[in-house]
Amino acid sequence: MNSTWMRNALVMTATVWFAVTTVRAGGFELPNQGAAGAGQAEAFAAQADDPSAIYYNPAGIAQLQGTEVSAGIYALFPRFTFDADNGPDQEMTLPSLLPQFYAVSDLGTENWRFGFGTDVAFGLNLDWGDQGPLSTIVTKAKLEVLNFAPTVAYKFDDHFFAGVALNVYYGDVDISRNAVLAPPPVPEGDFRVKGTDWAVGATPGLMWKINDRNTLAAFYRSPFSMDFGGSARVNSTVIPEIGPYKSNVKIDFPQIIGAAYAFYPTKQWKLETDVVWTDWHTLKDVPLTSANPEFNQTLPAHWLSGFSYRVGTQYDLNEHWVLRAGYAFGQAASPGSTFTPLIPDANYHLLTAGIGYRAKRWSLDAAYQFAFRENRHIEFASDSPLINGTWENHIQTVMLMLTVKL
Repeated sequence: MNSTWMRNALVMTATVWFAVTTVRAGGFELPNQGAAGAGQAEAFAAQADDPSAIYYNPAGIAQLQGTEVSAGIYALFPRFTFDADNGPDQEMTLPSLLPQFYAVSDLGTENWRFGFGTDVAFGLNLDWGDQGPLSTIVTKAKLEVLNFAPTVAYKFDDHFFAGVALNVYYGDVDISRNAVLAPPPVPEGDFRVKGTDWAVGATPGLMWKINDRNTLAAFYRSPFSMDFGGSARVNSTVIPEIGPYKSNVKIDFPQIIGAAYAFYPTKQWKLETDVVWTDWHTLKDVPLTSANPEFNQTLPAHWLSGFSYRVGTQYDLNEHWVLRAGYAFGQAASPGSTFTPLIPDANYHLLTAGIGYRAKRWSLDAAYQFAFRENRHIEFASDSPLINGTWENHIQTVMLMLTVKL
């Protein structure tokens, strides 16, 4: 097969995915990958009993029998506001969609399980417009990191499972801002940098069903780096286009460690708590290097590692209907000194509810989430004094997932 055709086909496959808004894990991690988990504020690693376990805890697929396929859609409706200390205020609302797909099968074996999943593991999608005070910092920004995850799990006995997902990441970045070419009334130009890259990681997981009422679980997601290779250029109505020049944007993504405990007061009722540590300390800065030295720049980060704490519950009303709810709290990754409108980060609170219907050969799950970040007042920002002010955002989301047993 022609390698150029294969590469173009993979890129076309990636571009049908919609980027996602800045998400709720501190920084731009996206932990919302299945409706059953989303309905419980992502407190799902010790349950992990549907194909989305490929993301939440690969060991969980060892619980499944036969062949199951899940397909989902996740809709996000954000509202970000910036109340500037000096100058006009700004607001950002940009709905987004992202799909997920998972397939798991035992392939006729007793103890082995095999799966494949694809989702967007990290992402952001912003449009602040090209007229406000933030326009010389960022007008539009899109980052999407797709995760292709072949997975295998083994059932040692009825109590202990282990699994591992190979994470093959494809990343795409596209950032624009206004460029000041000369003092007014000369109009500003449009600076744009974009690029793509591939990376590889792994997610091993463990699950120990101590007895019918208690389950412990853990997972580890390895760190990786992406050096997004592409181009940068400046367009303007008053001068010829500058570029495009070969350019690279490098981003370091964190390792993530999670532990979970599920307790079943009754056969129908589950309570779970998960604690997840995300090592954002690895993100020191984001450098842009270009064949044109005038384009070289570095976005300082110096991000902080932090925890998210998740509590979720599921209750089986009867053999068909399931109710879910949850709450989560997460620590901000971005310090005030390097705060940026690219990622208006702050401590977040997440409230969720979900419902599911199970038939013999299929199930349909739905989840609603309301996330709000604590108001954050920024002073003495290194990016620009233009971002000094009060930042507020909230996101409402809806997720649907259909699972079919073949």
